[in-house]
Amino acid sequence: MMKEHSIEFRAGDALTPHSSPLAMTRATHSPAPNSRIELYTQEPMVNWLGPLQLMRTGIQTAVASTMGAFADPRDVLAMLNPPGSNPPIQVAADGDVWIDYLADTGDGWDSTYSMALCVSRDVQLPELTLPRGDVLLLGGDQVYPTPAQSGYRTRFQDPFRAAFPAPVPKVRPKEQDQPVSQPGAPWMVATPGNHDWYDGLRGFSQLFCEHKPIGGWETRQRTSYYVLQLPNGWWVWGLDLQLESMIDRQQKQYFEQMLTKLQPGDRVILCTPEPSWVDEAERLAREESKALPSIETQTTRFRSLREIEQLLGDHLAVVLAGDSHHYARYQPKAGTPAPQRITCGGGGAFLHGTHQLPDPPKPINVGGIRQHYELAAVYPDKKTSRQLRNRAWRLPTHNLPFCGMLAILYLLFDWMVQSASKVPHPARDNRSLVEVLSGLQASIPNIPEVWRQLFLVLAHSPSSVMFAVIIVLGCAVLSAAGVKRSRKLAYGIGAVHGLLHLGLAVGLLWLMGRVNIYYLQFEVENLYQVLLFLLETLVLGGSLGGLLFGAWMVMGNTLWGLHSEVVFSSQRIADHKCFLRMHFKGDQLTIYPLKLEKVCRRWSVASGVAKLAKVQRTWRLRATPESTGPRFVPASGALEPQLIEQPIVIRRGRTAP
Repeated sequence: MMKEHSIEFRAGDALTPHSSPLAMTRATHSPAPNSRIELYTQEPMVNWLGPLQLMRTGIQTAVASTMGAFADPRDVLAMLNPPGSNPPIQVAADGDVWIDYLADTGDGWDSTYSMALCVSRDVQLPELTLPRGDVLLLGGDQVYPTPAQSGYRTRFQDPFRAAFPAPVPKVRPKEQDQPVSQPGAPWMVATPGNHDWYDGLRGFSQLFCEHKPIGGWETRQRTSYYVLQLPNGWWVWGLDLQLESMIDRQQKQYFEQMLTKLQPGDRVILCTPEPSWVDEAERLAREESKALPSIETQTTRFRSLREIEQLLGDHLAVVLAGDSHHYARYQPKAGTPAPQRITCGGGGAFLHGTHQLPDPPKPINVGGIRQHYELAAVYPDKKTSRQLRNRAWRLPTHNLPFCGMLAILYLLFDWMVQSASKVPHPARDNRSLVEVLSGLQASIPNIPEVWRQLFLVLAHSPSSVMFAVIIVLGCAVLSAAGVKRSRKLAYGIGAVHGLLHLGLAVGLLWLMGRVNIYYLQFEVENLYQVLLFLLETLVLGGSLGGLLFGAWMVMGNTLWGLHSEVVFSSQRIADHKCFLRMHFKGDQLTIYPLKLEKVCRRWSVASGVAKLAKVQRTWRLRATPESTGPRFVPASGALEPQLIEQPIVIRRGRTAP
């Protein structure tokens, strides 16, 4: 997978009989020896409700979880890089260091490339300029949906290489993969998230742990976890907490050894894959609402995070996490000795809502200390989050593959019950189901009779019953996905959702029987009637089914808090991105939370770069040593990050907004 490259060094464009269409473009022109041919693929956002995507994601998640339970690649990395050969990464500076934090990248080109541009340059605020980071911290989930099939290359490397490309050497290197020396290049270090783990961390290790450059950034880490040592007693620790496993022994021993290097008064910024403190606060809220205590325990990731936090004690200043694709800052209440906890997962993936975040959360316990928090800031705000949530009813307008799948399910169910009804039955006067329904006027009083006729058919069609059960169970499981409380209620609500889809399928059969047979006077077996039936089912079934599914998600989330993930992932909202720019100077850390309201959706090839060809979503460009900027620029306007809230200032022993 990682052997594919989007950047090629070519001395010329000599063609072979097997040359691709991209390679044949402008074949008559021989480029200068110092030019470089670059390929960039602009991927769309992942369709999380696409039928094939749903199946692939489920299988890959199950396989990754199973493999992770029996074979942990972190053990291999630890053996290859014992603590003695894996010292802290020294960030040399004169005491003035800028570091960016970006998480959940690698979904669609527009959002990921927009954010890559933001972290590759200075940010101009009305009264202040924030220089580009000396180090870019990636907080997890660098690729979606999985690293398989060149996922890292097209969804992560291409946008970052295009936003901040490596310099083109004046003399062509002897080897194509030879890195280009770039004095003073910024660094890139990464924490793996659950999507990075879907190939057993193989792609992540090859990309980030082998000191290979990524565009103009250099990678420095040796393992999937790391420690950065900054000037003036500041540190950054990056954790790898795998999928749902406890922290591995080698990693814990590594951080125990790093602890010995801390001096009194040193402060640590801790990067963890997900905001597990939110899960812990919700768990405590569930326990409090129960009449009898349960055996429910802390989530695995929070237990692992708590171990490291207890290890650090008073050294811990800030905990950063991605995984949730929004910005949320929980600050300790006055008098509570606890770190700032910031979720900032707006690096390019679809938006997650903020309206269901606990506010205030239940106090969590770390090291025997009850930490009381309050929700200080969120982005987008909760009102906007609800408004965006409510747009999910428009599912047919932005997710045709899923609506098509619903239409096919309706068609199969109607086909099965209609075929089963061909068996003569005296209650139907030996007519088929659609013939019986065609004689019933479309009115509410006739609905019970429609269901009675359906049950008569189901009573003699085990396959139809099994199909109906699968639909109901599928909706029940989807409704309960991610729900940690009232699961019985979630299953029940999901089952009702499934019954509504069955009702819609029967309603379509009734409607089409009434129109095609009663009004248009077609025979049931007439070929034109069958073709019309197929067309009506696909069009009406897809449209009405999508509306039903979208409206139910909105209602389920509004009334019962269900579908918190899918109600947003189904919309693939690319806007409302965020990242952090942190300034370490002397004894003070200043965190600037930045947002990008709208990502760019129309791009132009930058000046100084020649466009050679575009085949489907892949661009072929020619760069020269004079091509020093990004390869694509916004076609209109400019990307203008803004502050989400006032900068957070952290000094020795205290925090100030």
